[in-house]
Amino acid sequence: MAKKQAQPRRKGPPLTSPEEEPQELMTELALGSDGLVYVNAEHLSAEQREGRRMFQGYAMTPVEAKRAAEAMHRIAFNITAEARTANPKSKGTH
Repeated sequence: MAKKQAQPRRKGPPLTSPEEEPQELMTELALGSDGLVYVNAEHLSAEQREGRRMFQGYAMTPVEAKRAAEAMHRIAFNITAEARTANPKSKGTH
């Protein structure tokens, strides 16, 4: 699977101040079926890796990716439904 090229930064004045700008992810990440988010270990020092759970995986096949996307869609729907139940005043729009 080919790696995606990083998107070039937008030219022009920044929309937020440098202090408000969110930090970029340092590496690729994976969503574990155990509910944890895992990062690529090659960017972490041995000290940073110590005591953490480890995930080892491979790129998904198209069939696996389709199944995962369907599961994530269900999860996102359930989270949205739960959030709306917890906050009934929210209309979900800005």
